Amino acid sequence: MKTTLICFSGTGNSYYIAQRLCAELGDCQVLMIPHLMQNQVFELTEQVGFVFPVYKGFPPNLVTHFIQEVFAKQDLTPVKYLFQVATRYLFQAYTFQAMDVVLKEAGAITSYVNHVVMPDGYVPLLTAPAQEKIDDLYTKADLKIAQIAKDIEMETLRLPFRPPFSRLAVNHFMVPIHRAFMDTALDFEVTDACISCGLCYRMCPSFNIEMVDGKPEFDRACTGCLGCYHRCPTQAIVFKQKVKNGRYPNPRSTYTMEYRR
Repeated sequence: MKTTLICFSGTGNSYYIAQRLCAELGDCQVLMIPHLMQNQVFELTEQVGFVFPVYKGFPPNLVTHFIQEVFAKQDLTPVKYLFQVATRYLFQAYTFQAMDVVLKEAGAITSYVNHVVMPDGYVPLLTAPAQEKIDDLYTKADLKIAQIAKDIEMETLRLPFRPPFSRLAVNHFMVPIHRAFMDTALDFEVTDACISCGLCYRMCPSFNIEMVDGKPEFDRACTGCLGCYHRCPTQAIVFKQKVKNGRYPNPRSTYTMEYRR
């Protein structure tokens, strides 16, 4: 049975999960949400999965916007089995519940959810992981991915757990959190280390960066992935305020996706 994985990734964790799942499942394709936001017409298969990170206990704003603005307009009749795989470090909180709400509004019902613990690069709260920690989490992730693939092949039912006050959280917390992330890029500044390579411009999944006089300028459509911060080859993108130490370029993920030329 053919599987379509719809993926969003900032630092590469979710991309890695999607690629490994595809390898395990066989007849499978990975579609990246930023590409789909541009093209907006694609063919769905009998099995469809969303692979994405957890941001402060909710799905990223770009994922929910995609479901509402693009996925809901597709022909969903071929879809027989819909699943979600979230990458997280500390907790997933209301992620699956929020996704369940927006997917139901789009006309789709989730049959299976699961999560994979991965390294976290959200330096406003946590120090970037050391290599030993990264290696340990990736080793455990590979085992979890293999189990998830078996579940998907068997079309196992694993419905989203509903934490207390789920509807209240989705209605009153998700939108403010999304809005806060949209302003994340305003916390960035660019130092003289910038070499005008344009990587941040090309890889930004929300197309929030423009190159002006050879330097990146940030708008207010940020999804908060911090991909530009971690992948900058000269570490020229920095936070204006003090954050935790380290960068997480994540070469192990093989995530080198660019969305613009």
